[in-house]
Amino acid sequence: MKTLMQQNILTLLGLMFLCLPAKAEINDEITQLQRQWAQIKYTLDKKEHEAALKQLASKAAAVRETQPTNADAHLWEGIILSTYAGAIGSLRALSTVKQSRSALEQSIEIDPNASHGAAYTYLGTLYYLVPEWPIAFGDFDTAREYLDRGIKLNPDDIDANYFYADFLRKQKKYEQAEAAFKKAIYAPARPGRDLADDGRRNDAREGLEKISKKTRNKY
Repeated sequence: MKTLMQQNILTLLGLMFLCLPAKAEINDEITQLQRQWAQIKYTLDKKEHEAALKQLASKAAAVRETQPTNADAHLWEGIILSTYAGAIGSLRALSTVKQSRSALEQSIEIDPNASHGAAYTYLGTLYYLVPEWPIAFGDFDTAREYLDRGIKLNPDDIDANYFYADFLRKQKKYEQAEAAFKKAIYAPARPGRDLADDGRRNDAREGLEKISKKTRNKY
């Protein structure tokens, strides 16, 4: 029979275990979200994006509900919601954008290093793409802070470099943007994410072409 002291120690150890910080985990459910997101974004016609992403966002919410302490579940819900908002492309997207921001912030709160800090990159992207106050929460200074953090946590990442380059392009810092786009193009491949990597490299090439047109027209 356990003594009272032994029972108290076991209870304390149980409480300590429950209080351990939650971790990030790319499991089978999240891998499926990643693959379906890439398929929608890079293989479907843009006219089909809104309906497909709406359905995927519901699936991401269900995954997050069953994994509330998994930072990557919140991260991918945020990513999918931000892409869905882009597909909506109007004032109707504002509530979805705010939901995306909340999901990404929650991911950081649980584990700021989840997926090597990807939530910082996607939060930064929201802040430079959405309208400024009073319409929404857009803010270029805040965007830069988040994007900088994403680059510092994962300096060779294809997404971190692509979105940082796109931000710099919108700021008309073409030389810096060009370097970042090129870094995205030659970024290391991510295991199991070939479709997403190929699509993002094409995005980066399109970004370089936009810079080229701007600089050609300048002279």
